[in-house]
Amino acid sequence: MKTLRERLREFEAQQGHPIRVGLVGAGQMGTGLIGQMELMDGMKAVAVTDVLPRRAYDAFHEAEVDPVLIGEAASAAEADALIAAGKRAALQSTQELLKIANLDVIVESTGIPEVGAEVCLGAIQAGKHIVNMNVEADATIGYYLGQQAKQAGVVYTLAAGDEPGAIKEIYDFADALGFKIVAVGKGKNNPLNRASNPDSVAEKARTRKMSPKMLASFEDGTKTMVEMTSIANAIGFVPQVRGAHGPDVTVKDLPKVFVPKAAGGILESENIVEYAVGPAPGVFVIITTDREKIIRDLNYLGLSGGGNGYWSLYRPYHLANLETPISIAHAAMEGLSTLVPLRPPTAETITAAKRDLKAGERIDALGGFTVYGMIEKASVAAEQNLLPLGLAVGATLVKDVPMGEALSYDDVQLDENQLIVKLRREQDQMPGTYQAEHAKASV
Repeated sequence: MKTLRERLREFEAQQGHPIRVGLVGAGQMGTGLIGQMELMDGMKAVAVTDVLPRRAYDAFHEAEVDPVLIGEAASAAEADALIAAGKRAALQSTQELLKIANLDVIVESTGIPEVGAEVCLGAIQAGKHIVNMNVEADATIGYYLGQQAKQAGVVYTLAAGDEPGAIKEIYDFADALGFKIVAVGKGKNNPLNRASNPDSVAEKARTRKMSPKMLASFEDGTKTMVEMTSIANAIGFVPQVRGAHGPDVTVKDLPKVFVPKAAGGILESENIVEYAVGPAPGVFVIITTDREKIIRDLNYLGLSGGGNGYWSLYRPYHLANLETPISIAHAAMEGLSTLVPLRPPTAETITAAKRDLKAGERIDALGGFTVYGMIEKASVAAEQNLLPLGLAVGATLVKDVPMGEALSYDDVQLDENQLIVKLRREQDQMPGTYQAEHAKASV
């Protein structure tokens, strides 16, 4: 069997070019992805766009692309000409990048839900595979995008390396072997601080060379919530409680904690998504079996177990953007997804007030000063008319909402010009969604 690297080389030899990647968003994650692809055979970022002037060009430079190869393009036609000549195109227009013919895969790396909606849908409509690093958008309209991609005959997928993708790889492994999977989860890197905002993390973000909003979204739990929502929707699991438990545990205690109460754990039921403070940056899947011989073999092999009939499959790392090329390769060469939510959503990231909010205020960016995310069962979110976090940015409060309270659709006026709002309304009408079923029951 040929290695992935050998197959990438073969692809380039057969096609006469590497897998040609178009990247939207040249921030920390996007720039690192460009640099990783520079180390690889058979795959290159050939077009990059960012709203900041010169940012795309600077990202190529930071990723150590030969300056002779970098050209600036104001249009898709100019970018196509550069790519055809073996060069790289730096753009400032996402819409122009989506029109480039000489692309095989588009990657979304902005983290802004509205931009994620525009890029993912635009790529699908253009007949391009889309690797979505924007988990915030996936948690909001991933089911809609997955179905649209399926109908169009292209791949929509979240990325290997991000926690949902890393969990899914272990889940698929355990599922294929026939183990019963009772819970999946991830470690959280930062202690939970719901009040974290760009000002409170400014110095820490500067020393880490991070966006303050990104760091704040890690600390306030938003990032963890959307990641758990995406993996839940892909495999049909749910959170047990709003916001999940998030206990502080060690790696060896995972199969003692994330198991049913009858086995000494914290779970009331099975098929649960969770997170833990302690085993970061790892991800885990909790398995069980009733076959005596398999039980003896698991114990003999030294798999981490709680002595209660449950074991954890734990991966101690995820490389985030640096692993994304794996998903790009599988999409382009095999038409395969790492993670795609093709069933009606089971979980939702709802919106909660970070501080007392007043009528007339406008909700700012994720990781900002006004709101944070909380995972909830999709059924509960539909019944209580709770506001998905991905729709919150740009919405205006029409009522006062006290700190810590979940926002409902009735509390805000949405920005109806946003594409993500329109697509979410379409998703909520799709058969099988809790929103569609709840609407029918209310008639």
